[in-house]
Amino acid sequence: MSQSNSVRKPVIDWLTVVGIAALAISFTVLFHEGVHALSCLAVGGDLQGAALYASCEDTTGLQENMVLISGPIYNLLAGLLAWRLFRSSLDRSSEFQFFLWLFMLMNWFYFAGYLVFSGLTNIGDWSMVIADWQPVWLWRILLTLVGVLLFVFFVRQGLIEFGKVACKRADAHFECVNRLCLLSYFTSFLVILFAGFFCPWGLTSFPVTAALFAVLVALSPFLLMMRWFRTDRFEKLADEPLEIHRKWSWILTSLAVVFIYVFVVGRTILS
Repeated sequence: MSQSNSVRKPVIDWLTVVGIAALAISFTVLFHEGVHALSCLAVGGDLQGAALYASCEDTTGLQENMVLISGPIYNLLAGLLAWRLFRSSLDRSSEFQFFLWLFMLMNWFYFAGYLVFSGLTNIGDWSMVIADWQPVWLWRILLTLVGVLLFVFFVRQGLIEFGKVACKRADAHFECVNRLCLLSYFTSFLVILFAGFFCPWGLTSFPVTAALFAVLVALSPFLLMMRWFRTDRFEKLADEPLEIHRKWSWILTSLAVVFIYVFVVGRTILS
């Protein structure tokens, strides 16, 4: 590889990055709530919900807990599946690789984030699961600690995988790589905020505020994780820098999915 290629600025189409991130967060949250909904129906509960929230009434304690943990467990399993697909798709387009990497980490971060969120605020899926466990304060501390440790593990594993598609001269492209994560974070927040504007319960309702707080907490590692990647702890194996080209297929697909998520699923109250 020539010196000019090794230091050239990689091609990053930010519109495509926004589309990929919007698609990844829409699927992450939609499937999380969808699994809650399906679990509720499976146990014969009374389902009420929309894009940002699913509530299940008329269930026993065990059935309620099964519904509550189904969403986070799905996130863990979806992240593992995306991880496996990512490792077997290194010969695919960089856009597809970036989507799998984002989808993997978003699901993993949501799993860890819900533990931290429930532990710190006593709100959310896991807080209701441990509501009758005594002493509750101890379980909240354990939830928070486990969530933080999982965050560290997931970030580390995500950076190891990112090293497989990152240039050996990654320092020269650190700003671009860092902006990929920052833009993905803020895009995710805006998608959830956009869905909140059209939520049947209103923008200031508990489902919307909880969803916004959850995405801010769960995806917060994207704000700082690339600083760790810049160190020598992680191998950078690719000969060329990761590039995201303008791909209208990703952009248009993301627009369609976000539209359905916000205006179709998001405005429909299931009951």
